[in-house]
Amino acid sequence: MSPVLVSLVALQSLDTASDSARKRLAELPAAEQAIATRVADTASAVDRAHARAAENIQARRALEKDAALVETRLARFDDHKAAVKTNQEYKALLHEIEIARGEKDALEERILVLLLEADAISADLTAAEAARADAAREGEQARAALGAERSTLESDLHRLAAERSREAAALDPALAAKYDQLLKQRRGLAVVPMHGDTCSACRLRLRPHVTQQVRRGDSVVQCESCQRILYVAPVPP
Repeated sequence: MSPVLVSLVALQSLDTASDSARKRLAELPAAEQAIATRVADTASAVDRAHARAAENIQARRALEKDAALVETRLARFDDHKAAVKTNQEYKALLHEIEIARGEKDALEERILVLLLEADAISADLTAAEAARADAAREGEQARAALGAERSTLESDLHRLAAERSREAAALDPALAAKYDQLLKQRRGLAVVPMHGDTCSACRLRLRPHVTQQVRRGDSVVQCESCQRILYVAPVPP
């Protein structure tokens, strides 16, 4: 393969690597945002569990207050028993006592339900706090890994740019300009290997004399369809 083709293939390799690095760099902010979102979601879950616990406590206290008021009524009814003079009054008092006891039983039942819910909320809170701690720890590790990856990618881009400048300087300016134009027009692929007698990019079957020129490797040959520069990749041992 001629030195010119070697430089063109090297340029394509460098540009492909640079393009991959830039794409990955563009993905990093979304990856960092996903980490922040997960950490925020676990923190929100803890806040919701705390809010549920507070609501449960408030509801229990309200019911306990109502139950205490009913208990006070029952105590007054007991005090009134001695003052009852007629059987009718006694029956009415017993009816009031029965109603109050029913209210008390219902309140105590609701309090019991809330106590059972409080146990479940406490378990949820413990799990949510553990998940938040895990997310925070894993988030820090992931952010550190992304930061290291960003530094590596930026360093790679600087290195690739320097290598590209050296390779481009070895080319004739007109050929370098043609390569850059193809790179923009053909979505980052200006130089591609020929597979058999076919352009590996557009899949056009090349005419025999074109394939012979490409195999000789002593000149710049372009695909008749996509205009990309063709070469024969060396066969691996």
